[in-house]
Amino acid sequence: MCLIRSFTSADTPFCTAILALAGRDAFGPVADSAVFTAATQGEEILVAESDGSVAGFAAVYTGDAPDYFLHHLYVHPAHSGMGIGAQLLAAVVARFGPHLSLKTQLANTGARRFYARAGWIEDEGDGGMDRLGAWIRVRCQAGAPVR
Repeated sequence: MCLIRSFTSADTPFCTAILALAGRDAFGPVADSAVFTAATQGEEILVAESDGSVAGFAAVYTGDAPDYFLHHLYVHPAHSGMGIGAQLLAAVVARFGPHLSLKTQLANTGARRFYARAGWIEDEGDGGMDRLGAWIRVRCQAGAPVR
């Protein structure tokens, strides 16, 4: 079990390291905290703490309320497989409601399985290409269990 809390500026170096390690395949190279700050500009960030250290974070764009966009959800590789991602996702759904969506790369089968296990549904009609390749929109199912 971990503590999920709101982000503070003191979390920036830890979240930057997580984005650099866990997010490099989906997001690309992360050089420093300025990249993290730019990547999460205007987003509400939740942090997962495990044994007193930042283990993961989720950032949600809320500018299109009530249709929120989960832009980032990453767990430090050292904390992978401990359920922290599922706890972060559950906290995001609890805080921002059921009108959430995200984009994930088609090649990111691990993320696609993670969201499917949590009850999120891939929208076959909403996808495209970006600098990392083909992506698909994934939508939260209201009331879906997060495991």
